[in-house]
Order: sequence, then C-alpha cells, then structure tokens
Amino acid sequence: MPMDVISARLRQLDFVTRTTCPSCGSAGAKSLWSGRFSDPSVANHLALFHYSADLAAELGDQPFDLVCCSTCGLTYHRLILSEEGLATLYGRWIDPAQITQFEAAHTAKRADPFAQGVQRLKTLLRLRHLVRVQHPDAAPIRLMDFGCGDGEMLAAAKVLGMDAIGIDISATRAHAARGAGALVLPDLATFDAKGGGKVHAVVLSQVLEHVSDPVGLLRAIAQRMVPGGILFVAVPNCSGLTVPRDFDGFHRLQPLEHLNAFTPRTLRETVARAGFHPLRRPMASLDTRPLGVLRALANLVYQPATTDQFFRLA
Repeated sequence: MPMDVISARLRQLDFVTRTTCPSCGSAGAKSLWSGRFSDPSVANHLALFHYSADLAAELGDQPFDLVCCSTCGLTYHRLILSEEGLATLYGRWIDPAQITQFEAAHTAKRADPFAQGVQRLKTLLRLRHLVRVQHPDAAPIRLMDFGCGDGEMLAAAKVLGMDAIGIDISATRAHAARGAGALVLPDLATFDAKGGGKVHAVVLSQVLEHVSDPVGLLRAIAQRMVPGGILFVAVPNCSGLTVPRDFDGFHRLQPLEHLNAFTPRTLRETVARAGFHPLRRPMASLDTRPLGVLRALANLVYQPATTDQFFRLA
C-alpha cells in the first residue's frame, strides 16, 4: 500500500505528512496528542535518548501529531521523518556512543540476560513447532530475523540448528552482529541479490512501530516466505496510551522513532491485511521448577492479549 505523503522542509531534516492510515488506508483520524519538538517536556524527554545530534538545531519547532484512525482504531503519528530523515536518524544520530549511553541509562538496570536468553529460545521453539506443522520435512529451518539488532536471536537460532540470516538498517547494530559471526544484510534488496530465496520463518521484533508503511513491509516479507511460513511479531503494547505521562509512555509513543502505536487488536488486524492468519501461541517451557512448567501448561488454556503474536502465511 503506497503511502500518500506531502513533503515539508524544515531545518536540517525532511518530514512528511501521512494523509491516510498506514494500516487500513482510511483518511479519517482524530488528533490525540500534538505539540512541537521544542516544547520543554518533549525536549527534556528526547534528551534522555542521548542522540548524537544537536536536537534544537536539527528539529527546531517542527510539530508532531499523534492521531487515531476513525475506521480501524490504529494510533499513529501523522507527521514523520522522510526516508532520508530516517536514514539520518538510524545512521548518524544512533551511533555506538548513543547506544552505549541509552542502554546504560534505561536498559542495563532492568535487564536480566538469563531471562532474555530463555525468552529468545522459547520464541524459537514455538516457531520450530509451528513450522513443523506446515513443513514436517524442513531441514534445516530457514529463519530471517528482520531488524536483528546485535544478533542475539540469530546466535540462538544457530545453536538450535537453524539456517539464520539477519536484516538490519543500522550499520552499528549490524557490525556488532557480524562480529559475533552472524550473516547480516542491510535490506531485502541485498537479500534478493545474494540469492536469498524463501524462508520458513521470520522474526519481526520491535520493528513495525518504526516503519512508515507496516503493511507494505509485511507484504514484502511475505514474498520471501514459503507458503504456510510462520511469522512472529512483537511491538510495544500501547493499549490505553494517548498522551504520555512519564518516560515509559513517551518512549512507547516517541514521535521520531515510534511512528505506529499498536494494541493487540490493531496489530493483529494490520498483519492480517498483508495476508497472514493469527495463530495461538504454542506451549514452550525451559524451566526446571514445577511451578514454571504448570504456568506453561496453563498457557494452553488461557492466553492474555499481548502484542507478541504468531501468524501463518496463507
């Protein structure tokens, strides 16, 4: 679905206006939260991201406008960086120094490497199970991690015997992943040029909120998947969020990076528009405690609505 945009030049960066919903294409939308990047509360929150840029000079009084689609209910930013602006953001503003400072301030304190590793393995076990249902003879399972970051999922997939390849626009993140031995390409065009072929499974974690045309990206990924291929999507859950009250809320609705704000329902419907069918999450347990195993079994009966979802390509 092509994005209908109106270009607007301001300061050092280009912004564009999305005049239609990036999920359903409807033009009707209600404004929820608007302002300017120079507003003190917004500028103070953006400073906590430690971008390698002079934000005041680059952004000036550029406005932003978070809206809700009148037809499908998706929340999205109407004013977003152009493709060139996004390249500047991810190529120049987000560099090794920014990543180190941001993670030290906001990630390292609450990160549990063991729990994160277990969660990655559980996701891969679920993908393996779902792929085997559709393709019992797939060996090895070919997996694409689109937006692979530092390559942790790729490393875990390799341990499980999968043939894994990463895609990531960030040169900094991709360099780190390659340093760990992963194969990482910058985009789908390069994947095709290198004879990428079809994959059985795709991980799309913390990506759809960043892209201007999520349905278009999903359709492009679908073209690189075998029939019945399995997709795992994870995005921030923005249920009930309209105006951020703290840094966590601002982070989820961040007008530079998080262009789309999904709920469990709007995520499911957006992915379905690209030809995918939602699936129940299979049980997966990597726990030696009886209580942990019981919780995994309970997952078969009750699955709360989340924005971590599995899908099958038609």
